[in-house]
Amino acid sequence: MTTDSVTFADRYGPWALVLGASHGIGASFARQIAERGLNVVLVARHADPLEETAATLRAATGVEVRTLAVDLTTPDMLDRLVEGTRDLDVGLVVYNAGGTDAVGRFVEGPATRRR
Repeated sequence: MTTDSVTFADRYGPWALVLGASHGIGASFARQIAERGLNVVLVARHADPLEETAATLRAATGVEVRTLAVDLTTPDMLDRLVEGTRDLDVGLVVYNAGGTDAVGRFVEGPATRRR
């Protein structure tokens, strides 16, 4: 029996994107990812809670943390996410955002949502 020597960072790359990361389960996902050595981009609607979570992660783990205050229900959300992560090698996405009407696999959904 062989041992898998691939680390979490080897598997997913240097950056993770966590949507719905300002508090609760999303912040917990972000913390666990950061503890495994990945830098994280935190995304949620409101900037202040994001910055608080980012400061906590930076202090506890030493990883790089970027924040994006984006409402995922707006038509331009995908453009804003792309612009905020364009220079990063993102290998892991955690979609934990609540309050959207999206159902099903995130990658198969439309880039814009109609209300």
